[in-house]
Amino acid sequence: MVGRNDLCPCGSGKKYKKCCENNKQDTMKEILMFEEIEQILQTFYNVYPERSDIKEYIEAVNKWLPHLKNHLQRELIEAVALDDFFFHQRHDIWANYLKRVKKKAIRPGIIELLNLWDEPRLFIGQVDKVENQYLFATCTLTKQQIRIRRESNRPVPEGMQVFAFILPESATEEHCYLAVSTLIFYPENYKQVFENFAKGFDSSKQSVAVFLKENHLNFWQHLVEFGYTGEEYTSFEIEVVDLTKQFLQERNLESNGLVETLEDYLVEKKPKARKAAAIAAGSIRFAQERNILETTYTVKEIAESFNVSASSLNKYYQELLQYVAVPV
Repeated sequence: MVGRNDLCPCGSGKKYKKCCENNKQDTMKEILMFEEIEQILQTFYNVYPERSDIKEYIEAVNKWLPHLKNHLQRELIEAVALDDFFFHQRHDIWANYLKRVKKKAIRPGIIELLNLWDEPRLFIGQVDKVENQYLFATCTLTKQQIRIRRESNRPVPEGMQVFAFILPESATEEHCYLAVSTLIFYPENYKQVFENFAKGFDSSKQSVAVFLKENHLNFWQHLVEFGYTGEEYTSFEIEVVDLTKQFLQERNLESNGLVETLEDYLVEKKPKARKAAAIAAGSIRFAQERNILETTYTVKEIAESFNVSASSLNKYYQELLQYVAVPV
């Protein structure tokens, strides 16, 4: 353990108390603050809607279901309708929750931040750039760029469309937000829906908040009319993953992380293949060579199983090897 008067292990030549000790304390404060923020948001979704509000929430869901149930899973519809219920229809539920939290809050930084949380806002836009902790996204309606804290280290390619209800993350930094609910990403082939929605906003002469409140359901209707079924991947990427899963299931093999790696590779690298089966076959050889699978197959056997050539298989096997070899 480094003493406060010892030389700082960073090599600066200064005493630890004059150097990195303060940085460590600042880091710990930031970690504790974000843990508290996550707890506040999670508690809200754990407690609400209360029993007295359930009937009204069910009515709200039933308003959404007829338009979307033939295209989206009920769980997704209910989740999106719930956020609409909280933040568009019954904003008093959120406002009253914040009042209770503020009374119990101790940290001045948390209280200051909660004072900025009165109006969660709906954001739809496009991912411009991704960094370690944040993604930079431009609002489809206002063309303003903001930062949104990432929820995981899973790759998010530039150009994807993004949807979320957001809140300010900082009382000191402008245009920096966190998602109240889960960030939803859409493949680039749904960009036209977002652009058409923006045209509707431009002609409406309404404020952003009013337009989004009145047209939230319409936005989802436009998505499903355009073919959206709840996926974050293109139909080609889904086919690659399904073929890989099918191979594993037919042979009672555990994926042991293969599917997750394959999904990341597909989303981040966007491989251009004529046949989805070629990438799926390459992923099986990749898993085999990395000792992910318990059974061994020859390249010829894998190629024949997917009805692809050995050369096609090996191309994507090599690409997967290179992908995992590059530090993230």
